[in-house]
Amino acid sequence: MCTALGFKTDFGCFFGRNMDLSYSFNQSPIYLNKGFRYLNPVTNETIALNRSIIGMGTVIDSHPAFAEGMNSDGLGCAGLNFSRYAYYEKNALDGKINLAPYDFILHVLSNFSSVAEVKENLPSIELVSVPINKDTPIATLHWMICDRTGASIVVERTKNGLTYYDNPVGVMTNDPTFDWHLTNLNEYIKISPFDCNPTVWSNHQLKGLGVGNGTLGLPGDFESVSRFVRAAFLRSNLPEIDCENDALSAFFHILDNVAMPKGSVIVEGNRASYTLYSSCMNLDKGIYYFRTYQNSRISAINMNSVNEEIKLFDYDTAQDITYLN
Repeated sequence: MCTALGFKTDFGCFFGRNMDLSYSFNQSPIYLNKGFRYLNPVTNETIALNRSIIGMGTVIDSHPAFAEGMNSDGLGCAGLNFSRYAYYEKNALDGKINLAPYDFILHVLSNFSSVAEVKENLPSIELVSVPINKDTPIATLHWMICDRTGASIVVERTKNGLTYYDNPVGVMTNDPTFDWHLTNLNEYIKISPFDCNPTVWSNHQLKGLGVGNGTLGLPGDFESVSRFVRAAFLRSNLPEIDCENDALSAFFHILDNVAMPKGSVIVEGNRASYTLYSSCMNLDKGIYYFRTYQNSRISAINMNSVNEEIKLFDYDTAQDITYLN
């Protein structure tokens, strides 16, 4: 599951996601300073970061793994589930930069400043099926990447190889492949934020049954195909943004519209799949915003104010309520 979103305003480029899962992955906001060193488990090389990174992730056996993040140059990357189509090589390939899938975000954010640079260097990268440890399955992912200009792509590794798609709609969900999602949008060409004009059938006037009838047919379920359509529609009809807080409000409201409350989706093992957290990154300012399922208050971390080599921040699950009397 999961939905990613990005859009550019006069007050910054905003990029983030909903994380929909049926379990916690011991997640917390993580900051890594430029120069932080980690082990590439495919090649056993020690890698030093070329740029600072902040995002949501976890640390497994001293190895940081990001679900999404941004770097100090304003490039953001998010990994979303791609279970039916993801394919990784069994062994490292000569002449390639061989990475485990969970290190793709680290590599991209360490080495590139723009979507254009990612496009140029993607042919040199290969993803290899090496687990982080014997107890952690390899995540089946594809990635949405966005930079502070608003440019966006989706990167997918299938049996046909590692490729990217330009992302003109600024959203991404899960299966199927991204090109299929774009084609599917044509099925909703008549959806409109404006109410339908009255019409007459056999001398009977039809006016619709209330405000919002122009959106009749917009899918409201939680399947990835439907969330993609809904998020793309809402993003395409953004109101005028007057300030950064307006942008944040619009961003989280769109994510709310595709978020999963507990109980709405039950997966294998009778577990509830729900939106663990929602995040939004101001790529221009280097500020990471997030809300958890249990706490709807927005928390913020400015990566420019952190100096530690690595810092894990609190993942607050206590609801913050302002009492007015």
